[in-house]
Amino acid sequence: MDRSTSANGSLGPFVVLAYALTWVFLGPFFYVLNIKYDGHMQPWMWAWVPFALVGGWGPTLAALIVTARAEGRPGVRRLLRSVANWRVSVRWYLLVLAFPPVVTAVSVLVMDRGLETLRNFDPGAALAAIPVAYLLALPFGPLGEELGWRGFALPRLLPRYGAALASLVLGVIWTFWHIPMMLWSPGASIPSFMGLSAFAVGVYLVQTISETVLMTWLFVRTNGSVLLAILAHLTFNTAEAVVYGGLPEPAIEQERAVYLVNVALLAVIALVVMWRLAMRQRKDGTDSLQLNRSFRGESP
Repeated sequence: MDRSTSANGSLGPFVVLAYALTWVFLGPFFYVLNIKYDGHMQPWMWAWVPFALVGGWGPTLAALIVTARAEGRPGVRRLLRSVANWRVSVRWYLLVLAFPPVVTAVSVLVMDRGLETLRNFDPGAALAAIPVAYLLALPFGPLGEELGWRGFALPRLLPRYGAALASLVLGVIWTFWHIPMMLWSPGASIPSFMGLSAFAVGVYLVQTISETVLMTWLFVRTNGSVLLAILAHLTFNTAEAVVYGGLPEPAIEQERAVYLVNVALLAVIALVVMWRLAMRQRKDGTDSLQLNRSFRGESP
């Protein structure tokens, strides 16, 4: 069997395993901690923590397991090398670090017309919030997921569907992988101030698909750098903490309004990016071809 055929066929097992690891190991932990014990960690539950971490790293572990089974050690090495792909232009690092907090800041400005923000914003406090926010967020979503979503799944979806449709498919997969967090860990996916409702899930789906589109564009433009995807995931997850670190604590209604504006802005930007990705692929199809070759370890 051709290696690319075998690799594309491994996408289904990867998704099943990523969901299973998270839903079996992390989901029950969140249920017991947050539903049964109302967020109070019980002494005996510390023995469960390593298994919960396995669940949190479900997509990354699933990618490694499925790759090892389908392609052996050479495939695992290729997958891991995507994390070490750091030799990209500095402008991409600057964009990844700045874009999510800038969009959040613009959302705050839109909601209060800039007046209150300009009077009270403390840039020093916002910058001081970055190290703690990054350290708390990095070990979980960014490191635990991106080798799976962008390192494994996206290169298999791109040749089959193209950049725009691949982003939609992956965005849906990524969204509903979070179901245990939606149900039993408020704030771990849908923001806690939104509550759990069909509307909140719909907004979160739009947010995740929009971020997926933007990260697909980044992935394509950086020749498949999972390192940049990890940084993008990190800055998306921490943007609100950084911006609000320089502001007085907002009321829940204000925070909710800023979040909705933020998602709307991301969706508009993502639509423009999706259109450009589709037009570029229709013109020459080089992005998907190049990434497919890179994924198979060939020269572009």
